[in-house]
Amino acid sequence: MDKTMFVLGGTGFIGYEVVTQAVLEGWHVNALVRSEEAANKVKQKGANPVVGDISQLDTWIEIAGESMALIDLTQPKFPRRLGRSAIKAISAERQAMIRVILAGLESLPANQRPIFFSVSGADDLQPDDHGRINEHSPLRSSLYGFSQIGIPVRRLVETSGIETTFLYFGNLVYGPGKIFADQFINGLKKGSAFIIGKGTNHLPLVHVTDAARALVHLAGLPRLEVKGRSFIVMDEANTTLRDLLYETAALMGVRRPARLPAWLAALVAGSIAVETITLDVYADPSALLATGFHFKYSSYKQGVPATLSALGYASHLPADIIKS
Repeated sequence: MDKTMFVLGGTGFIGYEVVTQAVLEGWHVNALVRSEEAANKVKQKGANPVVGDISQLDTWIEIAGESMALIDLTQPKFPRRLGRSAIKAISAERQAMIRVILAGLESLPANQRPIFFSVSGADDLQPDDHGRINEHSPLRSSLYGFSQIGIPVRRLVETSGIETTFLYFGNLVYGPGKIFADQFINGLKKGSAFIIGKGTNHLPLVHVTDAARALVHLAGLPRLEVKGRSFIVMDEANTTLRDLLYETAALMGVRRPARLPAWLAALVAGSIAVETITLDVYADPSALLATGFHFKYSSYKQGVPATLSALGYASHLPADIIKS
């Protein structure tokens, strides 16, 4: 099982980057896929596709049992408007998924179970009196934003007794894809992106490459060093939403976005989406850094230019970013 990883959700935004980074680091990677198109995508990165469905354990659990680490990056499909009724349905679907995964792991002999990596977001964690979250932060006592998905999942995992490492990504995992590219960058280009509320909230961020690198890094550490622990995978820049969007607009050479009241944004995008993007916390990733990990993009000032360059926005970028 040396350096063998199984990825659930390996063709998603974060999962595909995990596959990419793991192969670069010399891992043998198996990734569950549901179509030939997805299988070909995984093969192109040097990984082994396992065609099947997460609900059909016989299609993948035996191969997962031959792995050092099982990375869970599965998520239900999200609607465009994310209100409270929608989040309840998504949470129920996600809990059904995790029950299947845990049942599969429990079906394996104890000495053949890979360590399980469970991923969620900053919404789950209760900030201290200074607004800071770290590896010791408790779960929120009242549900907020995406914690309506993450907290029930963590409780199911803890109840199972499966050896698990918990990772918490920033509320915005940014990079050349998903929400940042589709809504922020394209929205800035079209003039349809807005700063929600005052924009002075400190939004936890991590570039998708660093999110993937952290997962691969932790999976490669001795099991005893990571099992049962939580890690904050968010940069320490403590960037405000306003600064992020102003800087991105400047690098693109487009007009700064206007402000939109939170109540009005909630009518359009849903209250859960607004709660998540307006979260105001300070992230402390010191436990992750203590393992020897370093961020490639320590703040949006490095990560956004690299993202824009990857997407073809080169005219306003520094020459060193374009060359990289």
